[in-house]
Amino acid sequence: MRRENKIELKEAVMLVTMALITELFLTFPAVLAYKGQTAAWLVLLVATLVAAVVFLPTVILLERYPEKSIIEIGEELLGPIGNAFFTIIIFLTFLVITSLILRQYAERTITVSLNNLPLSVAMVMLLIGAAVACYLGLEAINRSVWITGFIIVFLLLLVQFLPFPYWQPDYLFPLGGPGLKEILFEGLKRSSLFAEVLLLAVIYPSLPKGAVRSVSLTGLFLSGLIMAFTLFTTQLVFPVPVFQEMSLPIFETSRLIYFGRFIQRLESIFVPLWVLACLIKVSLGCYLMCLILTRWLKLPYYRPFILPVVIITMATAFIPANISEAVWVDTQIVRVFGAIPAFGLPALLLLLAFWRQKQRGKVR
Repeated sequence: MRRENKIELKEAVMLVTMALITELFLTFPAVLAYKGQTAAWLVLLVATLVAAVVFLPTVILLERYPEKSIIEIGEELLGPIGNAFFTIIIFLTFLVITSLILRQYAERTITVSLNNLPLSVAMVMLLIGAAVACYLGLEAINRSVWITGFIIVFLLLLVQFLPFPYWQPDYLFPLGGPGLKEILFEGLKRSSLFAEVLLLAVIYPSLPKGAVRSVSLTGLFLSGLIMAFTLFTTQLVFPVPVFQEMSLPIFETSRLIYFGRFIQRLESIFVPLWVLACLIKVSLGCYLMCLILTRWLKLPYYRPFILPVVIITMATAFIPANISEAVWVDTQIVRVFGAIPAFGLPALLLLLAFWRQKQRGKVR
């Protein structure tokens, strides 16, 4: 495959951060509020720490095989047949995540601002943008994320700060929520929220040499802090019984902003923020799927896969019968068991690498 241009460390950190925080704009915060009660933001901090720890085996594996992606490492350790199953699982992981994100964002955009727009049209518009981004390549996607990432984070924090007249510190108590045991259990389970950090293993040859550890940990902790802070400020505004029933908590927070006649209805800021976040996530997901197939089949170019991947993504996005089913699959399946392919499979590869090294030592 034609080698991609190297991306800078700071750009890689922003790429990971933006790939991880997109769930904030959907229903997932309400699910955390249902499980974690007043300690939902603490659950997210625990999930961040767990994700950072369980991703370390992947980091160690990548550092043992410089200039090779997780797909090429899999072929060296598992052989062609074993790597075929491994690659398909990784591909399906990104396919399911990207398709569910596409479906939810398209449905919510129609609900919020474009009520008469057909769902298929909304999805096609997003996928056209994703296809163009994929065609331009990783460097173009990364530079776009570097520019828009600051805008998205700034607007997100602005939306969270401006409703401060409605903050009620009493809504955060009891601080322990359902108890320490439940917080730790939910944090462990919800580490799947950070499954997309696996993208670093796919684009590893494009990263600065020796930077995967710092990029992954910085991106994980930065995104975790942003999400925890967002949940914290949202819980200051809404009591748990109200929060956990919301379909779009962050959007509802933006609707509360009111500073006189001329500073109100600022949810209009939220819509472009929403679309940008979705476009980044879908573009990156489609590109990663193309890259996975290209590296697996040892082809020189990834662009012939763009159209098939986009079509498969759209078809998969239509599998859930409605938005409720899509949200359930995302929050109760993908964000619970997604850690198995994202963190578990690379850890098994690392164990296999250690075992083979030990066997070679015995032979010598």
